Amino acid sequence: MRLIALHFPRVERMRLIGTAVTVFISLVPVFAHLEQAFAQVITTTVNNQPITNIDIEQRIKMLKVLRKPATPDAALDSLIDDHVKSDEVKKYQVKPTDADINHEIVLVAGEMKIDPNALVSELEHAGVSTDHYKTYFGTKFAFYLLVQALNKGIEASETEVRAELQKEGGKTAAGVEYTVRQIILPIPANAPQPTIEARAHLAEQIRTRFSDCETGVPLIQGMNDAVIKPPLSRTSLQLGEGLKQVLDKTQVGHVTAPQRSAAGIEMLALCSKGNAKDDTSARDAITQKILAVRYASEEIRLLKELRSHAVVQKR
Repeated sequence: MRLIALHFPRVERMRLIGTAVTVFISLVPVFAHLEQAFAQVITTTVNNQPITNIDIEQRIKMLKVLRKPATPDAALDSLIDDHVKSDEVKKYQVKPTDADINHEIVLVAGEMKIDPNALVSELEHAGVSTDHYKTYFGTKFAFYLLVQALNKGIEASETEVRAELQKEGGKTAAGVEYTVRQIILPIPANAPQPTIEARAHLAEQIRTRFSDCETGVPLIQGMNDAVIKPPLSRTSLQLGEGLKQVLDKTQVGHVTAPQRSAAGIEMLALCSKGNAKDDTSARDAITQKILAVRYASEEIRLLKELRSHAVVQKR
């Protein structure tokens, strides 16, 4: 049999090659998706919901960042808990919002004594997907919310609060009270760099000249391009750790370092600092601590009960 050779003009050959390359490139994402799909292996199902080896790998990375046991067994156990919790909150139509998830991240970061943004950065740097950690924090928040709703009768008695207050040192448990006045040097949104630099220079001048609130406040009030807010008092129990540290390092009658904000340049004048006379904040903090312990206990009890009825199948 004689083979027939097909001859194409050079232009036609180039067109066919280009078409083939285009088709191949278009198939690359498809192959990648298929490769990922084949790489995923279902290791366990919880109430017919799958847990894959990829899920376990993600959870191990996340647990390491959260400074928790991060073995494959611990990761699987954590994922089973999440599935069981998720199934239960869905029954009550509890759906965490992005704000709820962010709130939970802030709480967890506080427990770890790190900045929330730093926690998110660590998770992403470790290779934990956004979907994975958001699902985890969302489920955690929603389940705790459900536990609170199911246990509205839980409360802290006055006797318990008083006893805890006494343990923590009575009046000294109220913490430190700070009285501050916020100073704002407004900067327009599209201000040129020279204007911003001039405002920063003014802020440093204010810090140098401000030696007490009695004379410093009239100084700011006499400026056309500066605002000073009325006095505001807060206890150390009401402040975030970062602001508390800044105020503790600031001498009474002086001003904190300038901070850039959407409004312009902001500073705080520390007018007074001393032991808080009102123990309301301390009592509120103690009440919340007592309730948190009780809710945590109920959370463990409910999760244990739900897991006992869950259908978990390992493959």
